[in-house]
Amino acid sequence: MDDLMWRGMRVEDAAACAELMAAAERVDVTGENYSVDDVAEELADPSRDLDVDTIAVLDGERLVAMGHLMGSTEVWDVHMIGCPGVVHPDYRGRGIGTELVQRQLAGAAELHAARHPTVPGKISFGVADHVGDAVELMQAAGMEANRQFFEMEHDLRSGVPAPREPVAPWRLVPYTAGRDDEVRRAHNLAFRGHYGSTERDPATWKQWFTGNRNFRPELSFLMLDGTDEDAPVAAYLLGYFYDADLAATGKRDAWIGQLGTLPAYRGRGAGSVLLSQALAAYAGLGYDQAALSVDSANGSGALGLYQRVGFEVTKSWTSWERQIPARPVG
Repeated sequence: MDDLMWRGMRVEDAAACAELMAAAERVDVTGENYSVDDVAEELADPSRDLDVDTIAVLDGERLVAMGHLMGSTEVWDVHMIGCPGVVHPDYRGRGIGTELVQRQLAGAAELHAARHPTVPGKISFGVADHVGDAVELMQAAGMEANRQFFEMEHDLRSGVPAPREPVAPWRLVPYTAGRDDEVRRAHNLAFRGHYGSTERDPATWKQWFTGNRNFRPELSFLMLDGTDEDAPVAAYLLGYFYDADLAATGKRDAWIGQLGTLPAYRGRGAGSVLLSQALAAYAGLGYDQAALSVDSANGSGALGLYQRVGFEVTKSWTSWERQIPARPVG
């Protein structure tokens, strides 16, 4: 590995990054597809310092591996630092992945110490369960398999359940930009206490949620509590379409990125109404599949809800983690 160059990533690396991830996806088949524009958007995130929280590994001018450190600007009780990474299939088995993971672990610890040292930190590598060499890499690094997540799909071409109607005074409306900050605040309330969730400030919300290039307002819905124009949001569903998935698979997938119900409205079927209405809308728009990801241990019963409306598990992945203790205050 002495002939390899290790440096931070740059925005101009976007095309090489997309090429690297496409090469890995052809072997690993995780369902993760990225266009050059997707990568460029992530690398242009103004909250990131690419020299600090990214790693590029080059063989000459060829990008052969990369890793990220995805910390949070705002936290609740735990600072989660995600560490996605990939090694080109042609370069696996040479120790690059081992070195990359060690550098990510060290960098994540430094990032936590700089941002949120007074709360516990949790370094997380999300690894598809069927990619055996990646699982072995986590085991060799002494990481702990802590949480399993399911990728689920619903074949819209084979039919969808009859859409459920909201019960008065609830009212289903399309997402509109005028309510965006209310939806952000509703999301923070709905996901407070959920595993891996953290506060989403306006900048983060814009970058990764409704300002993301793949967000689609026409695939997104709100449940309002009342008939007035200013009736509050009780629940919401945000949808996305990834053109990189279409290019890779030839299928138009509607991705349900976030589905949440505010605590005061839970247990009254808001999620079922939103899901059934969304599936009917997606089928009507000509989408082939609906897809989503769910925490298998989610205490809200989300997995059962998705299964009842016809979603099936297609893949699973595990969060491999290492804890960082909080630094005492003072």
